[in-house]
Amino acid sequence: MKYNEAERLVAVNRFHQFNFDLNKNLHSLLRLATDIYETPVAFLTLVDKDDQMFKVCYGFEVQLMPRNTSFCTHVVALEEPMVVADANADNRFTDNPMVMHPPHIRFYAGAPLTTNDGFTIGTLCVMDVKSKETTENKKHQLHILAQQTMNLMELELTHKMLNEKMQQVAEQNKVLREIAFIQSHEFRGPLTSIMGLMNIIRQEADTVSHTYYLQLMDEAVKKLDEKIHVVVKSTEVAESTWRALA
Repeated sequence: MKYNEAERLVAVNRFHQFNFDLNKNLHSLLRLATDIYETPVAFLTLVDKDDQMFKVCYGFEVQLMPRNTSFCTHVVALEEPMVVADANADNRFTDNPMVMHPPHIRFYAGAPLTTNDGFTIGTLCVMDVKSKETTENKKHQLHILAQQTMNLMELELTHKMLNEKMQQVAEQNKVLREIAFIQSHEFRGPLTSIMGLMNIIRQEADTVSHTYYLQLMDEAVKKLDEKIHVVVKSTEVAESTWRALA
């Protein structure tokens, strides 16, 4: 898709609170990446406005680095896999602090982590202090690993959002039931009084017209009472449905 930094950052923000450490599959995918490229380290990163955040590390622990010195920011801009066989011979990286100074990075391969809505939020990458040649097949394999990584992340994020939404539904059902309970009692109180008065009037009525109108009022009151029962029953059904889904 066309590169749009503002929209991309919104997509990155969705994963800021993602608990990467709980997913052992992500660590396994990084290890597989190191096996493919025979590198000592691999990382899963998010690239924010100013920083690159290392969310999952294999072989070496690091948390943060400036985006402007990051190899991965080039992958984000390209939105496709990138391999640097020898960073010391690549004009884009010869003055990079990680190339000039320890750890003296020479080899880099990274593939984009692209969301379902098409934004590259970071990378799955490997690095080495030794330069090396590689193949298009390995580059393709890294891309597949990155796609699988993104699928796992999206799945867990969707599951979390679904749980939150279901919790909201549960709270709404609770409120509806409370409202129905309160309203039913508020309605039924006056109804009980009316029905009692009607019985008194019926006992004292001595004309056919009185009896006829009382019958009409009695039918109307009964219908209203039935409606109240329907409201209460509906909230009970909604609550039981939620419990079954939970």
